[in-house]
Amino acid sequence: MTDDYTVGVAAEMTGVSVRTLHHYDQIGLVRPSSRSPAGYRLYTEADIALLQRVLFYRELDLDLGDIAEVVSNPQITDEGHLRRQRTMVEQRIARSRAMLAVIDRELAARKGGIRLTPEERRKVWGGDRLLDHLDEAERRWGHQASFAQRQLRTASYTEQDWLKLRDELHAIHRGLADGMGRGVPATDPAVMDLAEELRRHTDRWFHDCDYDKHRELAVLYRANQRSGRNYDDMAPGLSQYVHDAIMANCDRADRFEGGAAVVSGSHGPVRADERPVG
Repeated sequence: MTDDYTVGVAAEMTGVSVRTLHHYDQIGLVRPSSRSPAGYRLYTEADIALLQRVLFYRELDLDLGDIAEVVSNPQITDEGHLRRQRTMVEQRIARSRAMLAVIDRELAARKGGIRLTPEERRKVWGGDRLLDHLDEAERRWGHQASFAQRQLRTASYTEQDWLKLRDELHAIHRGLADGMGRGVPATDPAVMDLAEELRRHTDRWFHDCDYDKHRELAVLYRANQRSGRNYDDMAPGLSQYVHDAIMANCDRADRFEGGAAVVSGSHGPVRADERPVG
């Protein structure tokens, strides 16, 4: 059995066209080592190995000139070529993973009801931190009506809406952290008013949030490591303080006129059915 292969067989073995092999021969990149008595190109095992090396580099997007320089370098051994190709594949994988991360973030944004561009998200949040946990949030709460309501509401928000939402929430958080820092009890009326503002913020911007729902969220703030960590990153112990303030505010609402729903007013709680419109 001969070790020489015709151009047709070589093309079939390597998955390229005969025309490509003719071109590689013409430019001196991969030349068959011999010819048949009839003048046909014949490729040896070494020629096939060189061709496969060239095709691998080509698959890695090197142009033919660079490939010719690399494969003709006598100082690069077979192992050297393999190591070089492995490095190039790793680099390609890293680029592909980075591209996948970008795609996944955009999918997460849309899944979470966020229609801002990456530039707008950076302006609002300084990055994509909000997107980092949307998949987890969907797994945990995607079956709840409040999650769908949140998606529906936020899908229409503009950059200005998100900036307003962010600034409002930051102000509430600063007030709570300041109260804790000054040693004000979580049951203090002023702190409970901040908890009420937090409830109303959620109710206005994200989903319906009555007092039972806010109690549920307060428990989640403590039970979920990420939510608690977000608060405690602002100030150690803040997650517990916020939890206690929410619970105290909800208890206050229960006591007010036999448990009628209340909202925070400039002179203390007022009934929900007395709340001004607009």
